[in-house]
Amino acid sequence: MVELERCPGDVKVVSCGRIMGSGIPTRIRRWMMDDDINAYLSSGAIFNKISDITRVVDPLRKRVIEHKNKEVSMDGIHCFDFWGKNKVCDNCISMRAYNDNTTYVKIEYSEDKTYMITAVPHDLSDRRVVIEIIKDITSSMFFGSAENAGIEQAGVHALIDNLNRLAFSDPLTGMYNRRYIIEKLPVDLLNAVLLSKEMSIIMVDIDFFKAVNDNYGHLAGDQVLKKVAETLSDSMKRGSDWIARYGGEEFLVCMPGAGLETAKATAEYMRKSLEKSVIQFDGKEFSITASFGVYCIKSTGGEKVEDLLKHADEKLYLAKRNGRNRIEY
Repeated sequence: MVELERCPGDVKVVSCGRIMGSGIPTRIRRWMMDDDINAYLSSGAIFNKISDITRVVDPLRKRVIEHKNKEVSMDGIHCFDFWGKNKVCDNCISMRAYNDNTTYVKIEYSEDKTYMITAVPHDLSDRRVVIEIIKDITSSMFFGSAENAGIEQAGVHALIDNLNRLAFSDPLTGMYNRRYIIEKLPVDLLNAVLLSKEMSIIMVDIDFFKAVNDNYGHLAGDQVLKKVAETLSDSMKRGSDWIARYGGEEFLVCMPGAGLETAKATAEYMRKSLEKSVIQFDGKEFSITASFGVYCIKSTGGEKVEDLLKHADEKLYLAKRNGRNRIEY
C-alpha cells in the first residue's frame, strides 16, 4: 500500500487499485490522486531516480544538452562523448538509435563503475535527436542464477567484454563479423564528418572460391578463409584500421583518416601477400588470389553507409570483370 501524505479525507491507494476515503466523491478523489502523481512527475524527482545523467544529443548540429543529478559524480563514460573528445566510441548505440530510429540499451563500465545506457531517438519538427539516459547500476545489478549472485565487479566487466567479443566475432576466422560492420561503419563515417577527414574502405573478394570448395571440399574452403583473414590482418599497419568478414568469401577493410593513395598502397600490399601465399590442406598445396575495390571519401556530411558500400562494391566487381587479382579504385 502506498500512502499519499496529507490528502483530504485520508485518501489512500491500495494494491487492488481501490481508493479509500470518507465524504469525497470517487471521481474527485481519483482526480486528486492523479494531480498529486502529476505533481510528483513534474517535480523531476522521479527522473533523478531513473537517471544519473540525461543528455539530448543532436548529431546534425553537433550539440549536446546535459542534465546531471547534483548528487552524482560521474566521469569517463565511453558513450557518445564526441562533444568532449571530438569522436564517438566504437560501440555507439546513440548513433545506431539515430540511424535506425529505434531505442537501444547497453551495459558499459569505467574503472570500478558499471552503467546502463539507454539511447532513445526523438523526432523534432526539423531533425532527429537522441535522448541518452545513463544510470550507475554498480550496486543494483542482479543475476537470475543464484550461483552468479556473488560475482565480483571484475567478473562483471569480463562478462561484458566477452559478450561484446562474441557478438562481433566471426566464429570461423576470429575476425569481426557483419554485425560489427553495421555497428562500426556509421560511427567512423560520423567521425569523418566531425573531423573533416578522409576515410577509405576496401572490399576484398577471393577469386574462384567456389572452385576451391568443388575441387578440395568445404573444409579446404574454411582453411582458405582463415588464411586470407590472417594475411589481410598481417598486412594492416595502422592502429585505427579494422577488418571484418563481410559475408561468404568477402572481407571489408575500413581505414579511417586514410586517403586514396594510402588505401591503394595497402590494398596492393594485401594483393601481393595473398598471391604469394600457399594453402596446405590434406597433403595438397594450392595458391589463391583476390580482387580489390577501393573507395575513398572526403566527407561533407551527406554520405550514407549504403553509399560507401555500393561504391566499393562497384569497384570490386570492376576488378572482377577486368581479370581478377587486381585493384580498382
